Amino acid sequence: MAQDVGTLTLYREKSLFFDGAHPGPDLEPFARLAIRSNRVVCALASEGRVRRLVVRGHNIPTTLRLAGRIVDVFKADRMALDGDSAVDWQTLSDAVLSDYDRAFVPETWLAAYVDGACIYASKPLHPAFEVLEAESKGGEIDEAMLKRLAPRLVDIRSTRLRHDSRAAVVMNESSDGVRCAVIERRRGKDAAFSFHVQNPPRKRLRLSVTLYMAADLFELQNLYALAERVQRALAEAQGGALPFSLDQVEAITMRNAQLSALIKSFHESHAVRYRPAPPAYLPVGARI
Repeated sequence: MAQDVGTLTLYREKSLFFDGAHPGPDLEPFARLAIRSNRVVCALASEGRVRRLVVRGHNIPTTLRLAGRIVDVFKADRMALDGDSAVDWQTLSDAVLSDYDRAFVPETWLAAYVDGACIYASKPLHPAFEVLEAESKGGEIDEAMLKRLAPRLVDIRSTRLRHDSRAAVVMNESSDGVRCAVIERRRGKDAAFSFHVQNPPRKRLRLSVTLYMAADLFELQNLYALAERVQRALAEAQGGALPFSLDQVEAITMRNAQLSALIKSFHESHAVRYRPAPPAYLPVGARI
């Protein structure tokens, strides 16, 4: 069977625009415009036609999950990404949010583009996103493009620019399963590992299933880091006010338990191999 979904990559992207006429530190608080998001890109092929899908989002887990949902929609109906599609994008997007997201991450947003045209946005976004996607049409966004588009993005005469784009997830289908490379940020440093999920007997693994697994790993790592912040805050508060409500602390604990159960179940149902080793936060029941 011909591969219909190309290599899927999630980038952490940040572009900062500074007024070159006013010398100052190139730090984000001094930027005239800051464009930040996670950006998934992949090619979707059908009947000789290739579409370029982009999914943008506030955080990595929800961005990966929406990408997985859209890939499933495309595989079920190759015309679903056309402009006159009857797909309920709002319901699709809502389904990737957890109860924790809804209650404690109100800034979460998601958007999807096909060949540079926006097919869904969960809330109004800065016009810069539309300009960049229309120009790149699912391709790379680099510093040269940003400099060329700067007059349309921000009203300053002389532009200084800082652009950072780093891959965090690279995933592709192979004849025997799905491979995924992960580059995380842990305590300010990059940490990398990869995993391979083998196709079950006489079946082909859905790419989206592995995307959801990667999303769960990222969210679990994020919540572990948040739980450490809670513990430090409790130790330092000494009876004073806490930056976290008791409701949020309980929700973090509950969501950690949910994710651990999902990851354990995934490892019980699939043959998973890690290189060079599983991440330290992987639930004990999921360890190889």
